[in-house]
Amino acid sequence: MSPVGCLAFKASEALQGAWWVRLLPLPPYFNFRGINILYKCTNTCYKCISYYVFWPGSSNKGEVMRIFFVVLSLSISAFVMGQSKPDFSGTWEMEGWSAEEWDVDPPYTEAGQAAFDAWVADPLGDPAHNCIFSLVRITTAPMLHEIIQEDERILLLYEYEQKIRRAYVDRPHPENPYPTFMGYSNATWEGDTLVIEAVGLQQGYLRPQGVPHSDQLRVVEKRTMLEDGNTKLLETIIDDPVFFTEPWSVTTQWKKSDFEIEEYECVVRPHLGDE
Repeated sequence: MSPVGCLAFKASEALQGAWWVRLLPLPPYFNFRGINILYKCTNTCYKCISYYVFWPGSSNKGEVMRIFFVVLSLSISAFVMGQSKPDFSGTWEMEGWSAEEWDVDPPYTEAGQAAFDAWVADPLGDPAHNCIFSLVRITTAPMLHEIIQEDERILLLYEYEQKIRRAYVDRPHPENPYPTFMGYSNATWEGDTLVIEAVGLQQGYLRPQGVPHSDQLRVVEKRTMLEDGNTKLLETIIDDPVFFTEPWSVTTQWKKSDFEIEEYECVVRPHLGDE
C-alpha cells in the first residue's frame, strides 16, 4: 500500500470513528465515498511507512500523528462535502395522491385538443385496458418505486407494471432512438438535483383521465432531496410541441418507505368494450 493510500485509509477511519464528526453540519446524504475512492486509487504494494513506523499508538510520536490525521480528516471532509451528491437509493412511496397535483386543463394545441376529444369519445380505446402504459403514467402513479444509484447509471424499478428503467449518467441520447412506451433515458446532475430526461416515446396518454401526448414528447424529471434526507420532490416537466403550446409540469412529494415492491399483475379487460 502506498503512503498516500495509507493516509487516506487512516483519515477515513478517524473521520468515521471520531465523536466530533456528529457535531459537524454535514448534509444528511454525506458519505465517505470520496475518501474510499482516494484509498482504492492507490495501486502500489510496498509497505506503508506511516502505518508501520510512525503509528505506534502509545508513544508521543503516535499522538502527534493522531493530531495530524485529525487535521487531514477535516480537510478531506471539506473536500468530500463539496463533491458528494444526494443518495436517492432506496424504496419510495408517494405522499398524498398524484391526481391532486395535475393540471386539469393543460395548454393543448389544436392537435392535442383533437387527441383529447378522441379519447373522450372512446375512453375504452385507451391502451391501458390492454395493460399498455406510457412512461409518465408509470412514473407518477402513487405506487412504490425503487432507485439504485450508481456512478454511471441510475436504475429505477417500478412496482406498477414491474417496469425497469435505466438512466445512463452523462451519456447523450441516440440520434434516432427506437420509439417505446418507456423511451430512452439519461441522467445528469445540476448541483444536488438529479435530472433524468427521456425521449424516444411512443404516442400515448399521460394520465388515466386521457391526457394525450405525441411521439415528440420529451420528459424531464428533477429530483431534489429535502433536508431530512428521507423526502424528495419530483418535478415532472412535459415538453411536447405537437400536443401542447408550452412546457408544463407537475410536482409530487415522495418519502422513503419500509415497504418492499411486490408483484403487480395487470388484467387485460377487452370485455369492457362489449358493455
